[in-house]
Amino acid sequence: MGFPKLVVTKYTFAPPSPLSYLGGRFVKPLRTEMTSISLDSLVANIGSSTPNPVAVFDCDGTIIKGDIGESMLYDQIEQFNFRTSPADIWLDHPEREEIDMLFRTLERVAPEERKTHPLFAPFTNMILSWYYDQLGEMKISKGCSDIVSLFAGYPREEVKRLSEETFRGQLEGPMGKRKLGKFTLPDGARYIKESVELLETLQHKGFEIWAVSGSSKWSVEPVFARFGIPDNRVIGIDLEEEDGLLVARPKTPIPISHGKVDFLRKFLNSPPEICVSDSPLDIPLLLFAKSLRVLVHSRDRSTEEFFALGNIPRDPSWHVIEEPTILDSSEPDRKASNG
Repeated sequence: MGFPKLVVTKYTFAPPSPLSYLGGRFVKPLRTEMTSISLDSLVANIGSSTPNPVAVFDCDGTIIKGDIGESMLYDQIEQFNFRTSPADIWLDHPEREEIDMLFRTLERVAPEERKTHPLFAPFTNMILSWYYDQLGEMKISKGCSDIVSLFAGYPREEVKRLSEETFRGQLEGPMGKRKLGKFTLPDGARYIKESVELLETLQHKGFEIWAVSGSSKWSVEPVFARFGIPDNRVIGIDLEEEDGLLVARPKTPIPISHGKVDFLRKFLNSPPEICVSDSPLDIPLLLFAKSLRVLVHSRDRSTEEFFALGNIPRDPSWHVIEEPTILDSSEPDRKASNG
């Protein structure tokens, strides 16, 4: 298993200072030295010097292009997979009565007629608006927990089955858009080649792989099951259970931002050697790594913006996959990563 050599930028500060982004421009420009370094050799050095090394991967935007947690929400709405009215889950929603009226009416409609019913679009819009409005207000943990809680009333095994169906559908369908109510939403998921190669190389070198995500635990499990990662090493938003059914009470801590680190501390005796992610929200996770921080640049903002937003220096412990390759298949490209 080997990597093509990646271009890694080493920064020299004069004087030493974090990178800052002020008034729409970067200040304290850095002198840079471009060197070609094999990520494979760096990983080998870490693995050989550390007993029982651990590496942690984010999911959405890191190991796959797409958002599997949001895809589960979209499928849930389209297929009307609810066991409990959202009004009985979102007790702080200001229009609970209207949501409940829409839900109870649609619940009585034949499944084959539900999507064309005149109340389906208003119901869809209220569900999605509640989620996206909270994200827009930076209530990320609350918004993500709220959509996971919509699976209250299901037994865990049935939710896991729905998750596998959603992930399989996202892998096999085209990458594009879907229309749901007034929203045009991303559709489709694919594995990211460089992340797959890194994960499988780490496995080959004896690393224990963990996954941690702000999506639901059950939606992330099938993403990593393809690599043999057991469910007990997959962390995501999860719900408590009563009498064999999920209830609308998220387990804590919520694995978003600092919550990912808090969750990992419950299971790991020491920080992981390597953390891999694509998101500025995961800067606490990336900084938790002892040796190597890998940024998968799969978002629209520039790498410089990432470091500026976090007000952190890009030192040699940071390595960036600048142009990740989206695999054009439904499974990880193991032939490529084993070549």
